[in-house]
Amino acid sequence: MDKNTKFMEVFNEELELANTFDSLNKCIELSKEISLTDLISPSSRTTGELAELIYRLQNLTEFEVLDFNHNEA
Repeated sequence: MDKNTKFMEVFNEELELANTFDSLNKCIELSKEISLTDLISPSSRTTGELAELIYRLQNLTEFEVLDFNHNEA
């Protein structure tokens, strides 16, 4: 396989991850580029985008959930 493909960057964990919000925005951008019909017979580009999307999601730091319904006065 070509070492410069997006899939190989993800596979070798060479993909640079930005901060959480930039990564999340990139995930949203990637998901909008992929249609469900692309998954039936994915091209190499679609495979690379899916690999990047999954890698970014798996490496996001968890958000802290704040509960604003408990007002302790």
